[in-house]
Amino acid sequence: MSKIELSLASDYVPSWTIVDAIRELFQNALDQEVQSPDNKASWSYENGTFKICNKQSMLTAKTLLLGTSSKDNDSRTIGQFGEGYKIATLVLLRNAKQVTIYNYGLREVWRPRFVKSRRFGTDILTFFIDKECPWTKVPDNDLTIEVTGLTDEEWFEQVVPANLHLQSDVKIEASNEYGEALSATKHAGLVFVNGLYVCKYDPYKFGYNFKPGELKLDRDRKLASDWDLRWLASKFWMNNPRAIEFVEQGLADVSYLSDMTWYSQATKLSDDAFEKFRLVHGSRAVPVTTQEEADKVPAGYKAVIVSSNYKNLITRSSAYEEPEPESDSIDPLDKLQQWFEEIEDLLTDEQQEAFNEIMKELRL
Repeated sequence: MSKIELSLASDYVPSWTIVDAIRELFQNALDQEVQSPDNKASWSYENGTFKICNKQSMLTAKTLLLGTSSKDNDSRTIGQFGEGYKIATLVLLRNAKQVTIYNYGLREVWRPRFVKSRRFGTDILTFFIDKECPWTKVPDNDLTIEVTGLTDEEWFEQVVPANLHLQSDVKIEASNEYGEALSATKHAGLVFVNGLYVCKYDPYKFGYNFKPGELKLDRDRKLASDWDLRWLASKFWMNNPRAIEFVEQGLADVSYLSDMTWYSQATKLSDDAFEKFRLVHGSRAVPVTTQEEADKVPAGYKAVIVSSNYKNLITRSSAYEEPEPESDSIDPLDKLQQWFEEIEDLLTDEQQEAFNEIMKELRL
């Protein structure tokens, strides 16, 4: 039996929990599958024991070096920092869980634990590698990581909610090249990457499961900036038929749609928003965001207060024209029509219909 000491004290990453540790194990297994589709990931939980496997993965001693990763610069994967399962193991051991790594592909068993270091005078993470195989038949997986000592409360109340892969009731509102929007109430505001929980962002209406590489994360895979979250969600909805509806509602999920005018989809969205605005409020309607702006709208036009995002989307349409002051030579019937459009919301449907009939007769 050999042993390898890592320069990692037991109190490293003190804020990490069991949930964070198991997330790392899922991340590694799923990343390996992404890089090689034949390297299938699988997992199970029963009676306090969690097992996660990869069909073709093998761990060498080199992988115990911090910073060593096969996923450098691979945007398809979540992990990029080369710490992964080492830190997960440390955190699980610190929380009184037992970790055993069945490195079947190399016919080895790794049993990590904390050992008092003579050199450093403190407990450090140490991997003991047994090269005398205790099994007679190798399973169908080259690698299995087993975690024992979990409680059902830890698993079902903490781990499962943080991992979409363990949930059977995930409701998908929409999906595209950026990921998935989640519509279940319990997922509102939750942000996942490749099914793994990242953070809660309360301004969101929906939850999101973004694809790896789309969202910038810190090393702990927990923090994403407010700007990144709003920008990515806006891109997600840009080509969706409900995008204009969401802009009208002022949802944070589409905060930056009006700023994406260089995208061809956003240009069409602006034109569609302008047409819808005219259809609802009339050809002489002008979008404004405050009463002060409304007071500056020229006579003959109708100011309609909307969100700044919706106003920007409308006014960036190629068909939109800024309102011009009323000309003295305007046709009296046009003046009458403009007056009607200003007060039509105050009239009943019957009164509006009667006025339109009169106007038709006058224009004959």
